[in-house]
Amino acid sequence: MNDATRGEHAGMSRRHKDERVIIIAPVGQDAEAMAALLDAKGFETQICHGFDQYCRQITDGAGALLLTEEALESAQGSLLLDILGTQPPWSELPLIILTSGSESRRAGLLNLAAAAAGTVTLLERPISTLTLIRSVQVALRSRRRQYQVRDLVIQLKNLNETLEHRVAGRTAELSAANRELENEIRRRKGLESQILEIGDREQQRIGEELHDGLCQHLTAVAFMTRGVALRLKNHRVIEVKDLEKISELVNEAAIDARNMARGLHTLEVDSATLLPALQDLVSREIWRTPCRLEVKTGVNLHDDAVASHIYRLLREAVINAHKHARAKEIVVEIRQSNNEMVFSVIDDGVGIPAGTNSSHGLGFQIMNYRARTIGARLQVESPKKGGTCVACFLPQSK
Repeated sequence: MNDATRGEHAGMSRRHKDERVIIIAPVGQDAEAMAALLDAKGFETQICHGFDQYCRQITDGAGALLLTEEALESAQGSLLLDILGTQPPWSELPLIILTSGSESRRAGLLNLAAAAAGTVTLLERPISTLTLIRSVQVALRSRRRQYQVRDLVIQLKNLNETLEHRVAGRTAELSAANRELENEIRRRKGLESQILEIGDREQQRIGEELHDGLCQHLTAVAFMTRGVALRLKNHRVIEVKDLEKISELVNEAAIDARNMARGLHTLEVDSATLLPALQDLVSREIWRTPCRLEVKTGVNLHDDAVASHIYRLLREAVINAHKHARAKEIVVEIRQSNNEMVFSVIDDGVGIPAGTNSSHGLGFQIMNYRARTIGARLQVESPKKGGTCVACFLPQSK
C-alpha cells in the first residue's frame, strides 16, 4: 500500500468513527500484533478480551470483526455468535476469521459464523500483511454500504413519519372542513324553514291588517252609505256630516291600502338610494310610534349588495321595534366608530327581558345572517338607560 492509499484510509477512518476493526484473539500475542499492523496502516482498531466488551464494542459501532478460530471455539464463542445474531435488519457485520485447521474444520467454522453474521472471510495462517489489509479494506467497504442502507432506512422512516404527520394534519383539516360544511348545510336548511315561517308570519300579519284596518273602514263606509241610501229612498234630509264621514273613511281606507302596498313592495336599494330609502322607511304613516333618521357621518358605500342588505336589516329591526318595543320613539342612526360604520335602530321601549337570549329569535337570526353575508357583525343589547339597540358594525373598507 503506497502513501496515497494509506492517506485515503486514514481520512476515511477519521470520517467514519464507527469503522473500527474489533480484534478478538485470546491466544498469545496475535491480537496485539494484528492491532499494531493495522494501526500502522491507518486503520482504527479495538482489542476485546471479554463478553462485556463484545457487547459494548459491537453495539457501539464496529466496521469489521477480526478474530481467530480459537475465539469461536472458546467458551464465549457461542455468546459472540448470539450477539451477532441480534443485529438490526440492515446490518451484517463482516467477519474475518484466521484459521489453520483442516478443510472440514474450516467448513464448520464457516457454517457456524455465516449462520450468525452473513458475511464471513476465512484467511488461512500464516497470512501475508497485504492479504490481511486487503481483506480488512473489502470488509470495511462492505460495511460502508451497509451504513448507507442504514441512513436510507432512517431517512425513509423520517419521511414516512413526516408523511404520516402531514396526512394526519390534512385529515384533520378535511374533517374540520366537512364539519363546517355539515354545519353550513344544517344552517341553510334552518334558514329555508325560517323563510317559510317568515312567509306564514307575513301572510298572517297582512291578514290581520286587512281585517283590523282596511276591512273595518270599508265596513263602516258600507253602513254609512246604506244609511244615506235609506234616507234618500225615504225622501229624508241627508246630513252633510254623514257624507263627510264617508269621504273621511274612504280616504283612510285608501291610506291603509297604500301603506300596505308600500310595505309589500320590495324596494331596489343600492348605494345611491340607501339614504332616501331609509328616510322613506321612517316616514311611513303606517308606524304608530314616531320614527326618525339621524345621519351623523357621511355614507360612502360602493357595493350595491351591501347597501341592500343594510336596508333590509334596518327595516327588519324597525318592524320588530314597532311590534314589540312599546316605545315612545324609534331612531335609525348612522355614525362612525373607529374604522367601522355603525347602523343602529334604537328605541326607548321595554328592552330585552332578563334571561332572554335575543340570538334565538327568528328576526335576529335573519339579521345576523345578512350581517355576516357582508362581513359585518351584529350586536343587540339593552342600554342602561332602557330600551333596545340593534347595531350593525360594518368595516370601513366595505
